[in-house]
Amino acid sequence: MNHVLTIQTKNQTVVLERVLQVTRYRGFQLTGLEMKPQSSQAGLLLTLSIASDKPIHLLTSQLNKLVDVEQLELHSEQLASLRA
Repeated sequence: MNHVLTIQTKNQTVVLERVLQVTRYRGFQLTGLEMKPQSSQAGLLLTLSIASDKPIHLLTSQLNKLVDVEQLELHSEQLASLRA
């Protein structure tokens, strides 16, 4: 299944590495990545396209535990298939 995650993070030097590491450790394949600095805050907006047969809550629950993650949104599968 394909999913799209939008993650708002603090602007830390290791935040992208941590997010990608958790994604890989949980067995999800990254199919797309977009990173934008937030102008109103000192943070980053990450958009990840993810593919896996595993339940997505296994990944989202772990990403929410990261100290640098401020907000995480899961978008529908249809949106993920449109971006792919």
